[in-house]
Amino acid sequence: MQLKFAIAIFSLLFSTQFFGQKGFQIKAKLNNYDQKELTLGFYYGEKTYVKDTAAVGIDGFFTFEADTLLPCGIYLLVTKPDNSFIQVLMGDDQKFTMEFDAKNAVPTMKIKGSDDMEAFYKYLNHLTGLRPQSEKLKAELDSLRSNPTDSTRIVHAMNDLDKSVKVYQAEVVKKNPGTLTAKIVNAAIEPEGPEFTGDEKEVQRKKYYWFREHYFDNLNLADDCNLRGPVLHQKVDYFINKLTPQHPDTINLAIDNLLKKMEPNHDVYKYYLIHFLNFYAKSQIVGFDACYVHLVKEYYAKNKAPWTDKEDLDKIIDNANRLEPILIGKIAPNITVKDKNNQPHALWDVDSDYTVLFFWDPECGHCKKAAPFMVEFAKTFKNRGVKVFAVCTAVTDKAGECWKSAEEKGFSDEFFYNYYDPYIQSRYKTLYDVRTTPQIFILSKNHEILMKRIGGEQLKDVMEEVIKFQEEKKKNQK
Repeated sequence: MQLKFAIAIFSLLFSTQFFGQKGFQIKAKLNNYDQKELTLGFYYGEKTYVKDTAAVGIDGFFTFEADTLLPCGIYLLVTKPDNSFIQVLMGDDQKFTMEFDAKNAVPTMKIKGSDDMEAFYKYLNHLTGLRPQSEKLKAELDSLRSNPTDSTRIVHAMNDLDKSVKVYQAEVVKKNPGTLTAKIVNAAIEPEGPEFTGDEKEVQRKKYYWFREHYFDNLNLADDCNLRGPVLHQKVDYFINKLTPQHPDTINLAIDNLLKKMEPNHDVYKYYLIHFLNFYAKSQIVGFDACYVHLVKEYYAKNKAPWTDKEDLDKIIDNANRLEPILIGKIAPNITVKDKNNQPHALWDVDSDYTVLFFWDPECGHCKKAAPFMVEFAKTFKNRGVKVFAVCTAVTDKAGECWKSAEEKGFSDEFFYNYYDPYIQSRYKTLYDVRTTPQIFILSKNHEILMKRIGGEQLKDVMEEVIKFQEEKKKNQK
């Protein structure tokens, strides 16, 4: 199968997994290919990497070999100059030859020395042969959307074709037990649930929960062969980001269940624990920092990521400790700051249905852009139970600029509660992780953090949604 892929250079230690043969050897002859070099790549999680490059020999073959075996997985013969690739299975059979047309690999593939590879390309060739029929049916269906009778006939034909593929896949798995081909084909088969009863909505709900629970039935999450292939990461990504409700608590539970199943295999477990940590550390979705904190607290802080060196581990844990007190749903830390007359004022003393905590800096360009939106917001929501608790973050000798800048930006005392903390005695920078400005938090009457990391231009719309949600929540609790 020839597809496009972006090559990333990566060095990886390969360990011997199989016994009974010494080393690997792939000899590939590409007809209709005029280039002098061929690259051997491999999958690893969500990316592909380069293992080696070979020049064409006098016998017309490109030869890749070493005294050690390759870890089980799907490798790639990458052709120049367009980076198309041909998949190569490295399981128990690791010494074989391949000959094929570089422009039409699947139908022309000839394998010697690997029953696994022969079975795999026989399977691919079968699917390739069905593709014209499938595409023809889809085209006919698109052209007959307005004709229910003919559309029904075509849908039945498509279902019959789909059933025939599933029957064939089951036969391939049965005839090739324990092979990499069987693992790949089996992983492509979606589990089919029982017949459910109830009204349409109830049946759909039951189907969803059954499918989600059995989604990985045909894929061993603790098999590192799957780590070196394209299927595992696609399925993990779909499961977490599509099948799982996008709420931190639900995501955390789903990740925990996946990692538990992966834990018997060190490589798979390590890869995905690191992957999830990095993914949620970089996430721009509000509230998903709770997933990062969960991973740190439950795994890194409990010595379940022993590969992490102490310096990095300390930084990771420190970052999670900074974020944990200001997660959505937490009670906002109380801070006491001062007005222009140096009189103290505590955040928790604000009596309103909602408090918008707004950190800003006189020299901040983004704060300057946000200022008109903040002024409009404060005026619009003043009589709707919303107060703006604005903290200027200028310190020491620059702290005096707060009041002049507030006046220039329109942060009048009529609509804003203006404060500063020139010596950061309240520790607000640490408590609210204020590393950049502006920073905006929406708090409830009892100072629960309802929303954060909002841009000034978004605040008005977000506040409307927050008020609407809270009002509906109150109604449902009655």
